[in-house]
Amino acid sequence: MTGWASRRSQLRVDAPRGLSRRMIIASVLLACLMAATFLILVGAIAGLRHAATITGRSEEVLAASNRLERLIVDLETGERGYLITKDQAFLKPWVAARAALPAQTEDFRRLSAEINAEQGRRADRIARETTSYLQDFSIPLVTKAEQGQPGLRPAQEVADGQRRVDAIRADFDRFVDVQRRLASQYEQRSLAAARRAMAMAGAAAVGSIVLVFVFTSYLTRALVRPVRRASIMAGDLARGELGVRMPETSLGEIGVLERAFNTMARSLEVSHHKLRRVADEQAALRRVATLVARAASPPEVFEAVAAELGRIVGADFIVINRFEPDRMATVVGSWKSADNPEPAPPVGSCWSLEGRSLEASVEQTGRPARMTDYDRATSGIGVWARTRGVRSAAGSPVVVEGRLWGVMIAFSKAEAPQPEGIEGRMIEYTELVGTAIANAESRAKLTAARARLVAATDQTRRRIERDLHDGAQQRLVSLGLELRAAEAGVPDGQEPLRERISGTASGLSVVLEDLQEISRGLHPAILSKGGLPPAIKALARRAGAPVELDVQVERRPDERIEVAVYYIVAEAVTNAIKHASASVVRVRLRVGGEEIRLSVEDDGVGGAAVGEGSGLIGLKDRVEALGGTIKVESPGGKGTSLNVHIPASSA
Repeated sequence: MTGWASRRSQLRVDAPRGLSRRMIIASVLLACLMAATFLILVGAIAGLRHAATITGRSEEVLAASNRLERLIVDLETGERGYLITKDQAFLKPWVAARAALPAQTEDFRRLSAEINAEQGRRADRIARETTSYLQDFSIPLVTKAEQGQPGLRPAQEVADGQRRVDAIRADFDRFVDVQRRLASQYEQRSLAAARRAMAMAGAAAVGSIVLVFVFTSYLTRALVRPVRRASIMAGDLARGELGVRMPETSLGEIGVLERAFNTMARSLEVSHHKLRRVADEQAALRRVATLVARAASPPEVFEAVAAELGRIVGADFIVINRFEPDRMATVVGSWKSADNPEPAPPVGSCWSLEGRSLEASVEQTGRPARMTDYDRATSGIGVWARTRGVRSAAGSPVVVEGRLWGVMIAFSKAEAPQPEGIEGRMIEYTELVGTAIANAESRAKLTAARARLVAATDQTRRRIERDLHDGAQQRLVSLGLELRAAEAGVPDGQEPLRERISGTASGLSVVLEDLQEISRGLHPAILSKGGLPPAIKALARRAGAPVELDVQVERRPDERIEVAVYYIVAEAVTNAIKHASASVVRVRLRVGGEEIRLSVEDDGVGGAAVGEGSGLIGLKDRVEALGGTIKVESPGGKGTSLNVHIPASSA
């Protein structure tokens, strides 16, 4: 038995190498056979390509022969026509053929030499005969005819030329016949080679199929079936059936795979609950972080954090406390499990930190803490926890911008203490709580700063308007009256002096009107006396373009809102007329109910944005300081629409 066990163990060790060796041998054989088949096919394709090339070249040679033969015929026809008729028109094809003949002759010789040596020699002979005919016969004959030399016998010369051309054309015919036979032979040889190659390739393909079949059968038995079992197991694992296992019966690498798969399944089964817990924690953190990013109010964040953390850590109660200066803790958020009959500490309740308690320890040290025995708890919330059957708790400090703000506590009624590391899991939630509180405080400070800035601006405007009205304007009026009195007291005969005094008084009146216009722009008196409707109507009358008004005020709002609405209308109308080149501006105002709604529209050039220009930024600050919203829609070339909503409660 011992020898058998040892041999079986050795078999398991050597099996991977045997399986790999078989796979390598089979793969090499299959690769060699496929490579041979491929090479045979490549050879066949190369032969066919060579045959096609030879055939194409043969066609080129025949075409070159035909062109050269036509040139010789043109020479003979041209010289014959000229000798018989003495008409220069017959020399045009002769001249053209004479010019093209050298290049065409060289092309014919080159192509013939490239395809076959014997044909190259025939082409050389034909080329020499052609050149001799041109140089020794045709050109001298035409020259004699042009010079009108005596003793020229046209009929005999024409007959001699025809005989020489017929001899050259007979050589061309023999050349073409030989070339066509050669092309046919090339084609037959290439086709025979292709048939042999196809037969060899077919035999190789049959052998490949047989070898592939044998190889596939072996792979199916040694690899596919075990891998199929592994895929079925993987599907079971994917569906959450973590208890499935593979039979460890295969040898070699597949056996190693089966054992590794079973080990992986056991590891997945062990870590499944941990992974699910981490995923749940991350999902809960994302939900809370989304609330914080959307600038949700702290009570909403407290409620969400308490609920998410309670479900994650399996607590019975979650309490979020804010530390007060008098060593008291105020509950700002709480949660209880669904199966817990006892209510959680109500939001807004205050508890003393005096005595022995977890929250007191966090308040004193600023670090996470835990408590595993509530029998001796003496603080207010500690006594509450003891009476509800709480056995253990873990707490994490809430820090806002570097200062200790409060504590978040997870209470458990289970007999076993809460697991180690729960404080670390709570820290991420307390950080989100701190971020939400810091964001809320920053928004509150920003809103207050905007409100103070807007109030200071309005107060400054009113003071300047009052100073102008009570000071500069009154003095200008007095000076104007004195000048008119001086004008009336000028004696007769002093007309230039009277005119100068009158001009000065008129100029002073213009300055007074400009100053009154500036004063109305800073803080119009009509707004303080009559409210928005008359102030906006006066603004519309002074505008440089038509302004359509639709103003409905059920009750007069607070002065801050009234001033803000007036300046929004003034700024929007001014922008529309001066910068947007609007031909008409429409103002619609509704004051009443829970919200004040204002819209200003124009048909100008558009292109305005809240982030561009100090005027729009100032309007945005003024509206948001009152808790309202402003929206500007200004597509290019389609006018501008400004919509403002201000809560009436901001008054």
